[in-house]
Amino acid sequence: MIAFLSIALFSTVSAATIADADTARVAYSNCLVEFTTAQLDEKVGTSAFKKGAAAACPDERSAMIAAMKKDEMAFGSSESEATSYATEEADGVLFSFTDGYAGYVSSNTRPVKDE
Repeated sequence: MIAFLSIALFSTVSAATIADADTARVAYSNCLVEFTTAQLDEKVGTSAFKKGAAAACPDERSAMIAAMKKDEMAFGSSESEATSYATEEADGVLFSFTDGYAGYVSSNTRPVKDE
């Protein structure tokens, strides 16, 4: 019975941390949508955008990394592995914006927020 309760508790904690990580990822992505849209409206060049995007949304990026790190550590990763993974994931979110910026410029389109 105790083993069953432990598994149930671990499953609940894992689901909660995954939700926290996903919520943090969406918040970071949505912040980058706002930043990207403002830069597109100001007709900022691609290289200037890439430099600015790297420093944009520091609170949301930090929250995403922290939530993902917590999630990874709950699954048994070491602190350094969890930090590396979480940072790579945040870098991936950023890359999707920096990589797509020229496409938004050329097509005169805008990114859309996640829900």
